[in-house]
Amino acid sequence: MKKDIQDMELTLQKAEQDKTSKDNQIKTLNDEMARQDEQIGKLSKDKKAAEEQNKKLSEDLAAEEDKCNHLNKMKQKLEGQLDEVEENLEREKKHRGDVEKAKRKLESDLKMTQENVDDLENKKKELEDSIRK
Repeated sequence: MKKDIQDMELTLQKAEQDKTSKDNQIKTLNDEMARQDEQIGKLSKDKKAAEEQNKKLSEDLAAEEDKCNHLNKMKQKLEGQLDEVEENLEREKKHRGDVEKAKRKLESDLKMTQENVDDLENKKKELEDSIRK
């Protein structure tokens, strides 16, 4: 019977050691779960912050794309106006060239007419002189 009691005490000690070992494992696992829960909380918070930042960046990108589209439209409009102004400039240059050419022709005609008038006045004078004689 003593042996049975010793066996039982030995079994009880082993059971208590197993219980202590299991309690330590449970405590260790509970501590690990608490650390992982804390890590999950941090990651969730970081994820939420990243999602908010992504949303803001998407909104900023959309606003910049709108600005870019508006500026491209303005650029096209200005390029069209520039083309029109350049065409008008070329027409004006051609017109000015034509006016200058006409002016030179008129000046030449005026000079010839003045020379003819001078010749006629000289002839008139000569004729008047000859009539007087």
